[in-house]
Amino acid sequence: MRARLGLSLATAVAVAAIAGTAAPAGVPGAPHVLLIGDSVATGMQWHTDAIAVLQKNLNVAWQVSVCRRLTGVSCTFQGDTPPNLVDLVGSLGTVPPIVVVEMGYNDYENTFQASVEQSIQTLLRHGAQHILWLTIRQTHHPYIHMNAILAAEAKKHPQLSLVDWNMYARSHPDWFQDDGEHLVDAGGVAMAALIHLAIDKVAFPLTITGTPALGHVGNPYSAQLTATGGIPPYRWQLVGSPPRGLHLLAGGRLYGIPLKVQHVTVTVRVGDTEGQVASRRLVLSVRP
Repeated sequence: MRARLGLSLATAVAVAAIAGTAAPAGVPGAPHVLLIGDSVATGMQWHTDAIAVLQKNLNVAWQVSVCRRLTGVSCTFQGDTPPNLVDLVGSLGTVPPIVVVEMGYNDYENTFQASVEQSIQTLLRHGAQHILWLTIRQTHHPYIHMNAILAAEAKKHPQLSLVDWNMYARSHPDWFQDDGEHLVDAGGVAMAALIHLAIDKVAFPLTITGTPALGHVGNPYSAQLTATGGIPPYRWQLVGSPPRGLHLLAGGRLYGIPLKVQHVTVTVRVGDTEGQVASRRLVLSVRP
């Protein structure tokens, strides 16, 4: 079950060399992330715009090789047989707390569960705290079962979160080469954006903080809703009606002149520039 490279491989190899030199050396203080992938992930690594999307505010170590498998002997492409994931991680010694895995296309359905489990155990043993694993685009029937295996593993391991590439990409055939698996430039950017959002949720979780002050009937009111995490600026909205006379601006300022005594429960929702969303139920109280 080997993932096939598109016809543009020769060109892509040349782009890979350019892309590798274009990557920034590092972002001081930014989270470190290890990306382990097979030929599908070259759709990001071989395009500078996708690299920029994925590496924004992050230090990303790229370990992407054509034909890589999780365990056993990887397949060979143009005379190169890369180390499998388990052997690669062993050779690295330690890995950062956040590891992204884009793999599975070269692995076998009947051994996939054992290979995934061994990969997870190896990553955890070498320092991973959060494993973000992309689902496989279901271009072939075995991939359906393999995605089900990933879902079952995620239920067993709280450190494992699935990044649902299969669902995210299903309405975008324009992101793919003719095989429906390998990416064109737009697909590489889309995959990078999806991964970046998943990393943000781990590294910069968005949380609504604080409780608005009490209001009083007939008195001018102003309170700023607050949040932490995510990537500002934030955009706010209310689900439900606030007390009469009060209004919420997109920037998070709740203002107005309360018109009556009320205790209203609303859901406050905030989103950041990366697409993270957080919500919280609040009681907005107006007293005499």
